[in-house]
Amino acid sequence: MSSTAHLSGRIHEAIRRANRVLLVAHKKPDGDTLGASSSVLNWLLREGKDVRMFCADLPAPCFRYIDNVHHYTTDPSVFDLPYDVVVVFDSGDLSYCGVADHIPRLPAGYTLINIDHHITNVRFGHINLVLTDASSTAEITHGFFEDNNILIDPQMATSLLTGLITDTGNFSNAATNPKAVDAASKLLGLGARLNDIQKYILNDKTIPALRVWGLLLSRLRYNATYDVVSTYLLEKDTVDIPGDVIEGAANFLNSVAGSTDTIMVIREIPGGLIKGSLRSVVRDVSKVAKLMGGGGHKKAAGFTVKGKIEETVNGPKII
Repeated sequence: MSSTAHLSGRIHEAIRRANRVLLVAHKKPDGDTLGASSSVLNWLLREGKDVRMFCADLPAPCFRYIDNVHHYTTDPSVFDLPYDVVVVFDSGDLSYCGVADHIPRLPAGYTLINIDHHITNVRFGHINLVLTDASSTAEITHGFFEDNNILIDPQMATSLLTGLITDTGNFSNAATNPKAVDAASKLLGLGARLNDIQKYILNDKTIPALRVWGLLLSRLRYNATYDVVSTYLLEKDTVDIPGDVIEGAANFLNSVAGSTDTIMVIREIPGGLIKGSLRSVVRDVSKVAKLMGGGGHKKAAGFTVKGKIEETVNGPKII
């Protein structure tokens, strides 16, 4: 038995014995953390388990097609309850997840499970199913179900395919691998609703969203010294625009930038913060992100820092 299958078995046994389970998706949830966590949520609901689902931020409206998405709560009082198992999805550490202050409040006696694919993961769980060569946490979760002969129903398949498609940029970025493509094929055969994903995630572009993308494209700058293409958005540019609208900008730019190696998208977010997204063909951008207090993968990473963006004749400047 492989070490991965062994870890999957340990997780399955812990959940099987559990009376109450808490699932945790990371803050400002993307399709991968939602896809992986909701697939397990739907499995546990089907099995009649007492399960809670926490995320520091509610899922964006575009994810409304995910079955039982209404179970996600931002209420921190869920951490006052006793649990047998707590599972954290798609988070390199508990701070990135947004629960570093909540986890210590949990009554003792739980098993903390960490399922992730980020190279910067610090292995914070009692059981760490961390596969850094995986395309997504959804791919790992799909493997968990297969390893333990768990039936993947159409609800779970739709969740998992959401994670695969969003983290691979619809199978176009460097994270795409044979296992991801194979998993997607299997999930389609199991009844994953690709039409919903295409409608709400890939094709749902409103006029305000397109205007924001227009700003991103008009502000593109190339730095020949570092071989980096960058662009930016100010907080005023995205008033009343859901964050998920521009989450795919870095992936999109990376797919059309030609011979340029690295893409950086920075944007102001509420609270006097700047969020950065890095994509590369060759470089390990996770090292840059880690220096900025963030993390991610070699070819796709991100960070959040305090500051504001000042527009200058030479491009944006962080102050």
